[in-house]
Amino acid sequence: MSEKEMCFGEYIESIRREKRKSIRQTALAIGVSPQYYSEVEKNHRSVLNAERLEKLRDYLEMTSEEYQIMSTKAAESYKGKNKQVPQDFADYIVERDYVMAALRTMKEMDADEADWKRMVEAFIASKKEQNGD
Repeated sequence: MSEKEMCFGEYIESIRREKRKSIRQTALAIGVSPQYYSEVEKNHRSVLNAERLEKLRDYLEMTSEEYQIMSTKAAESYKGKNKQVPQDFADYIVERDYVMAALRTMKEMDADEADWKRMVEAFIASKKEQNGD
């Protein structure tokens, strides 16, 4: 099965196996019971909270790309529960009113992919100019 086809539980299981960690070791490292962690991998339990996702990232020594994929898959698994934002972004968005305002503006203006790309490119160019790059 390709990485893209995997759900959250399958994805974290594949990384855990790749890192040669047992369910027991992993569960204890993130503060849950082995049974609970096993049920998360089998998609019988809800996804781990943000703190445990971070502990999992650290314990399995995930790359930033692996962590981003895991966070996205976690968010996708929440869709029926009204939590669609990856947990690694939730605090960032909620703690900064201006981020929420920017998102609302882009939504109200029906921003498409090209609009977002232009905004990101302008931001990167501005930061490079500020840093003298």
